Amino acid sequence: MNNTPWPTVDHTFLAALESRTPTAFSHGLTGDPRFSLESIALLGDELGAASISAEKASKPLVSADAGAANALAVASVSDQIRSLAANDSWFTLLNIEQSEPYRLLVDQLLEGMAADAGIDPATMKRRMGFVFASSPGSVTSAHFDIEHSFLLQLEGHRTLGFGKFADREQREREIHRYWNGSFGRLDTLPEEIAEFELAPGRGAYIPPYTPHWLNNGDSTSLSLTITFFNRNNADESMVQAFNEKVRKLGITPKVYGDAPGRDRAKLVFMRAYGAAKRRIKGPETSASH
Repeated sequence: MNNTPWPTVDHTFLAALESRTPTAFSHGLTGDPRFSLESIALLGDELGAASISAEKASKPLVSADAGAANALAVASVSDQIRSLAANDSWFTLLNIEQSEPYRLLVDQLLEGMAADAGIDPATMKRRMGFVFASSPGSVTSAHFDIEHSFLLQLEGHRTLGFGKFADREQREREIHRYWNGSFGRLDTLPEEIAEFELAPGRGAYIPPYTPHWLNNGDSTSLSLTITFFNRNNADESMVQAFNEKVRKLGITPKVYGDAPGRDRAKLVFMRAYGAAKRRIKGPETSASH
């Protein structure tokens, strides 16, 4: 039994993080009153409609339209979340760190995990938290995220599948689609390479750029995902964002990693560009999945 709420890992996990290897773990957050269905319903009201994403529970594993055809209207967040068992819906509460108690929890979970793994917590930037609440039989469509993610299952049972891109060309095509509105949703199902069974007290590390999907069991599912960027995936993402900007000018850029010197120059530009935007517009809000 876990005595601490954060993912239970040890120093061997650092190698999994660096090699971006999916990894199962246990955690002690199950039963925390902050994640009862009622607490999540009230948190949804606190965050407001701009921080809620809702879809139909039953949907295909792949989607060519980034899930638009499965979107649900959000009329009363708390009432709809309370009725998950019967209303065939899939909710995401985005950026729960906007609420102070949950921001402190995200920090506690990541820093506790980091201490056990021997990771410097100062390297974990742009920390975010997402609550997923879904009806029995829900599907989370195949997608990838650009963050390091830790999924903590709180209620219900789900199957988490991991896939791999067929080749570098497919990976680059999907990254291009990501920066142009796919939000990482895949239009073809990759070859499956691993499958984890999730239950309360269990979870998984989901590496950046790793295709994955989820299928619910026959009960309501509640889970928490906490994410962060370190230098590795932050640099990769900034170079990709730069590449998309120059593609719009008709230039074909070098893929990230192919020309380290050019990558460094792109990073210098993007950091200066980001700093200038923040001075003009103020800080940007955290991006959602």
